[in-house]
Order: sequence, then C-alpha cells, then structure tokens
Amino acid sequence: MIRLLHTADVHLGAKFLGLGDKGAAQREQIRASFKKLISQAIVENVDIVLIAGDLFDANQQPRMNVDLVVEQFGLLAANNIPVCLIPGTHDCFDSSSIYKKVDLAERCPNLRLFTDQGWNYEEFPSLGLTVYGKPNCSNRSYNSPLEGLKRSSESQYHVAMAHGSLNIPGVIAEDDYVFTADEIQSSGMQYVALGHWHRPYACSNKGVIAWYPGPPEIISMDQKESGSVLIVTILDSGGVEVEARQIGLHCCDELKIDLSDVESLLKLKDKITEGATPNLIRRVILKGLRNEDMRPSSEELEAELSDSFLHLRVTDQSHPRMAELSEDAYEGQLILARFLKLMKEHIEACEGEDRGIAEEALQYGLALLQGKDIL
Repeated sequence: MIRLLHTADVHLGAKFLGLGDKGAAQREQIRASFKKLISQAIVENVDIVLIAGDLFDANQQPRMNVDLVVEQFGLLAANNIPVCLIPGTHDCFDSSSIYKKVDLAERCPNLRLFTDQGWNYEEFPSLGLTVYGKPNCSNRSYNSPLEGLKRSSESQYHVAMAHGSLNIPGVIAEDDYVFTADEIQSSGMQYVALGHWHRPYACSNKGVIAWYPGPPEIISMDQKESGSVLIVTILDSGGVEVEARQIGLHCCDELKIDLSDVESLLKLKDKITEGATPNLIRRVILKGLRNEDMRPSSEELEAELSDSFLHLRVTDQSHPRMAELSEDAYEGQLILARFLKLMKEHIEACEGEDRGIAEEALQYGLALLQGKDIL
C-alpha cells in the first residue's frame, strides 16, 4: 500500500482585506498552517505529498513566501518524501507565472512541478506509483481539467491531480474548469486529488475515488470547517481510504438572531458573544421585528465586541414593529409612505386573526420595498 498527503488551495500571500487590521495575522497563520501540514506529512510517514493547485494566492509573491516553500519542501526531502505540484487558478501558469519567475524545481530536487500543457506523468518506481498532472494556464477556462486523462504506465498505483469544479448545472459557472463525475470514473485512476473548492468534499466514494481537501487554513468567511488535509491510503487490493486531519487554527460561523426574541441591547450582545474565541470569524445577521427600545447599530456592535473574536461582522436585516411605524419616518419616500398609510388603514379595519396577518404583511412589505429580508 501507499499513503499520500493531499492538500490544495493553501493560498500563501492572500490579502484578507475584509479582515481589516487582522488581515496580517491571518496571512501569517496561512504560513503557519503550511508548516504544520508539512510536519503532518513527516509525522504520518506518508510516501508522497500532492498539492493540487493554488499553493500561492497570486503570481506576485514576496520573497519570504517562496523561501518558505523551499525551506518546507527541503524538510520533506530530508525525510525522503517527494512532492508533486500543479499550478491552479490563482497561481496559473500564464506569462506572469510565479513558476516562471522562480525555478522551484531547481531549488527543490524532490519536487515534480507539472507545467507542460496536456497530461504529463511522473513515475516513482520505488513506490509503484505514477502521478499525473497538468497545469491550469489561466484563471478561467471552458476546458475540463480531466479531459484526456488515462493511464500511461504499468505502475501498481495511479493518482491524478486536477484543479477545477465538479459540474453542478445551474450552480457552477461554465468557465470554471468544469469536469464531470463520468470523467472521474473513466480516468483509470485509483484516486483523483482535486483542488479549487474551499471545503472538504467527496466527488466520488466508489469506483475511482476523488476528493477536495479544502484549504489547510481559513481562506474565506463562507467556510465553516477549520482547515484540513487528507491522508489517503491506497491498499494493495485497490481500495482507497480517506481520512481528514485538522490543520487550521481558525474557523468561521454564521449566527442569525431573531430580534423579536431579544429583550434588550445587553441581551443581544450576550447572544453575539456566546461561544466567542480569538480564533473565530463570526458573521452575525440580525433579523425579525425589533422592539421600540431595540435600535442596534452594526458599526457600534462590531467596534465594541470585536476584541472577543478574530473578526466580527454584523449585518442588520431587522425591521421595526408596528408600534414604531409612522409616515413621517419615510418622508420623501413616497412609495413607502403611501404603502404604510394604506396598510395602516387596512389593519384598523381588520379584527382578530386577520389583523395579525395584516400587521405581518405590513412588515414584510416594508422590508421588501427597502430591499431587506426578515425571514
């Protein structure tokens, strides 16, 4: 059997502008998590490391990031662990490619960097393994990264690397290096190491096994899981076992708070900070119908509570209750004021259950007219 460490989407050098003054700390954490995944490969005594694209966030990189990669690949070399790498969409192999500016293969003798167009392969006779790869030559393409993939050697084990998106009609853009599940199954591989999606995801759990590992550290605020890598074992029988190993320190969550259930601003702050840690990126969405004394300011909440988090973002999509509404509040907004006047007249004419339904309709209507969502 052989054991692989599969990673992708490291994104060294990512800017994290949305994190404000915490962006620099997150860039450094990306570097720390890259070191940790290399250490994980050594501790796990894997046979090879596969990096399926976007090692770098862009083709313009500070020297310290290149030096870090050389240093860490050197640690793998000292432990007789080869590494295979393909350019992805962020560090694509175009005219400005980082891989044309820096000869990583020269500086890292244990590195096989796939830069020739079309499928190429590298045999590792001592492992009985052939690894297949081809670069992404632009950040967008209508071409499938798996097109034309087939076995080209007599090795016992066959593994391919590709960077792109599994086809999900109506969801995935057609120029996002789209491939299909059928292409995975017809490839002749035992395992396809994918990159591009920022969460662990099994494209195939039978036949030819294919996984996205997700980044080793948080890259965007829509990620829910901490960063991880995959340890892949290909058995002599041909079976494949995939296990995740948490690498990342930081994590994200999203908290939706219905203000109709919150009695005071103090209670709201308690809800926002519940479970807070310095490693958490939290997005809070305020929804529902707020009471008269509940007038939250997203900016003030972020300023007051952000020290409890790595980063806090508060979005207010709530709406005032009926008792607070007056036409004066919408002076100069003729449609809103007219809608409010007509609905209040209608509500006054309603009784019992119909009145409650009409009041709720007023809240929904005002929210929609202002581009809000209280659901």
